[in-house]
Amino acid sequence: MKPPRIKPTVNVLYLPGTNCQAETTRAFARAGASPRTIFLADVISGKSRLDDADILCVPGGFSFGDHLGAGAVAALMLRTRLADQFRACADRPMIGICNGFQIILRAGRFGSGVALKFNDGGTFEDRPWQRHVVAADNPSPWLAGLGGATLRFPCAHGEGRFVYEQPGAWRTALTYPDGESPDGSMDGIAGITSADGLAFGLMNHSERSQNPEVQTAFFENGVKAAR
Repeated sequence: MKPPRIKPTVNVLYLPGTNCQAETTRAFARAGASPRTIFLADVISGKSRLDDADILCVPGGFSFGDHLGAGAVAALMLRTRLADQFRACADRPMIGICNGFQIILRAGRFGSGVALKFNDGGTFEDRPWQRHVVAADNPSPWLAGLGGATLRFPCAHGEGRFVYEQPGAWRTALTYPDGESPDGSMDGIAGITSADGLAFGLMNHSERSQNPEVQTAFFENGVKAAR
């Protein structure tokens, strides 16, 4: 008799103002992982750690009320007080969604010379059926088997305009079809991966998709990579 398959563990980081942890945790569970919510206060106190799971996820919301800029306060925590633990997570799959993307980008996971700024329309954009094209030439495990596909899932952000100085420690993962960008990102970029493919940041919410296959597609790939 084969031993039971061990499910990869996922730390879903909860910060003051996070509001997407429930959908994200459910998506990882449906993808075959064992997710758990960890609270920033517990990480700071030493009760929990960022780096004691197979995958680190920073979900969406409005951490610290987006004071000083979306994700800025949380990113400062990761760059300073929790820097050792955050660096230790660089050797395993990591995903940042919406505010989580803003956080891990500001914390330096995708190198320097990149930023997420206010949407060029100056307002929050809410588009339930936003289309995203998966890069065909990015070998990241998060995108395995999805290259070239167009996936619809919700857009809900006010600071999602991706800008960069020059290509660096990241690769394009998702783009908006021509004429459909909600935020004015350079090159229509809606998501990126780190150069090694282990970290994935996306501005919109695949975990909220009403299509079950789309809802879990990225999460299933992350879980496979962790195995």
